[in-house]
Amino acid sequence: MNRTPAIMSGRPRAFGRWLLVCIAAVMLVGCGRRDLHPVSGTVRFPDGAPLTTGRVVAVYPPPAAYGGWGYIKHDGTFTLGSFTPTDGVRAGTVQVAITFAYDDDGGGNPKPLVHKRFESPDTSGLSFEIPRQTTWDIVVERP
Repeated sequence: MNRTPAIMSGRPRAFGRWLLVCIAAVMLVGCGRRDLHPVSGTVRFPDGAPLTTGRVVAVYPPPAAYGGWGYIKHDGTFTLGSFTPTDGVRAGTVQVAITFAYDDDGGGNPKPLVHKRFESPDTSGLSFEIPRQTTWDIVVERP
């Protein structure tokens, strides 16, 4: 009776696929995607002009640290996402920063469009409570 060892029979490969599917399913459910809240808003200057580039970054307090982010569009609007660009963020109080807000003239000398204090959630002074606040009107200062 010539038996092929299990390692050579293809069973480990099938088991490996099944294991990957189970791990992916647990991660999707365990990561709490269904507990995400839609967050959107605008970023503008005190004169009402929109900030037309950059990212809005929402950060939770430690140990969670990261929350989500969204691109600022040309009209100053944004939508936050955690796993996909617009899927929302978890409930909780977040500190917010505005990053990558530069005017790049192509000469390798990008000029900041917002005051440097907005580049860090620790110094921006921007804080929101999700899900109580899901539409944000962020006012930033120029450098």
